[in-house]
Amino acid sequence: MTKKQISSWLAFFADVRPEEVMLTLLLAARVFVILFGYYLLKPVREALILEHGTPELRSYTLAMQAVIMVIAVPLYSYFMRNRVGERVYRSITTFFAFNLLIFYLLGTNGVNIGIVFFIWLGIFSVGQVAQFWALAADIHTVSAGQRVFAVIALGGSMGAMLGSQSAHQLFPLVGSYGMLLIAAVLLILTTLIYKRSGMESVMPSPNGGKELLSLSGGFSVVWNSPYLRMVALFVVLLNVINSTGEFIFAKMVVQRAEVVMSTGVDKSVAIGEIYSSFFFWVNVFGLFFQAFVVSRLFRLIGVHGTVLVLPMIAAIGYGLIAFFPVFTLIRTIKILENSTDYSIQQTTRHALFLPVSQTEKYDGKTAIETFFWRFGDLINAAVVYSGTNWFSLSVNQFAAFNMIVALFWITLALRMGRSYRELATPHLSAPAKAEQSFD
Repeated sequence: MTKKQISSWLAFFADVRPEEVMLTLLLAARVFVILFGYYLLKPVREALILEHGTPELRSYTLAMQAVIMVIAVPLYSYFMRNRVGERVYRSITTFFAFNLLIFYLLGTNGVNIGIVFFIWLGIFSVGQVAQFWALAADIHTVSAGQRVFAVIALGGSMGAMLGSQSAHQLFPLVGSYGMLLIAAVLLILTTLIYKRSGMESVMPSPNGGKELLSLSGGFSVVWNSPYLRMVALFVVLLNVINSTGEFIFAKMVVQRAEVVMSTGVDKSVAIGEIYSSFFFWVNVFGLFFQAFVVSRLFRLIGVHGTVLVLPMIAAIGYGLIAFFPVFTLIRTIKILENSTDYSIQQTTRHALFLPVSQTEKYDGKTAIETFFWRFGDLINAAVVYSGTNWFSLSVNQFAAFNMIVALFWITLALRMGRSYRELATPHLSAPAKAEQSFD
């Protein structure tokens, strides 16, 4: 099949030009494998943390990731100085794969790795994906990224869906620690999916590429950019709402697992199977949204309009839960929220970095997708602790809190969308020769 034929076939999902086909498919394949491996690990995370812990401990553990990121972000910048693009990706991926082997050895020798692994997977989920999308944003122009990102992200959605379904089948067969080995092999595999041509930046660094990543990390980069400050706050609110929703759902899952235990099923297995099924349906809908909705929303209302979709779903969804706090509704809302987040919102969030500089893509994006993302978990931990210990909030009251935050989130999304449009317009109106060829 020729590139032109593949381009015609992909037109059903997005506008991918023949000269862009090869790189787009390679990037889609890479993120497919990343997300497939990650979704093998998500049920392991939940089983290890909830088997001996509580939903409250789960939320507090999420907060610890933000504290670790205060140190990790500057260290990342120090060790990755003068490295951009593929070199950064390979270094980070190899490091994470080696970590999984260490967890396997510790776990199989009787060490309780539940809390440490939970923290690690949270860092992995944002760090690994941030490096992939920083590279993708760096090698695409604004107009090219807005066209092909939907197809690249579609690879991730397919990997997530198939990974969650495979986890549902593999978990009872190989157990938690067997899943770690499989994921490590998959990570190494992603470093072999590579195409040198077309991997150059289309947004030159203002300092010529020298000392691109400062010792202070992305914190100063974010602080010095009004636009990135809005993106950072947007991400913080996103995670506060989502993590609070995860806490609500985790409480209901534990209740269901305790009921299942009366039939003789192990609590860990019951929790793992409930979450595997939940993640599967999240990714079925996420795949549908990614394939048939994202690119069409970009064409109809633009990136600046698409950022409003998830905040509106959150405001309406948690408003309903506040009045009807039943498991079926909570599960349905969380499936809709998470599937939208993993498809429409995630692709949009990555597209927000298309019109910014190379320094902002790597340093700024890494800080936002790691520290500021996990800072939302820190706020969530404070909400959970105060809500459970000081105010004795019920499930519907936590949902009401989420609804109120979501209303503020909508206001921020409107302002951020306007700023994106102002930054992107000069690039979208640039001459056609500015488009990069990927032959």
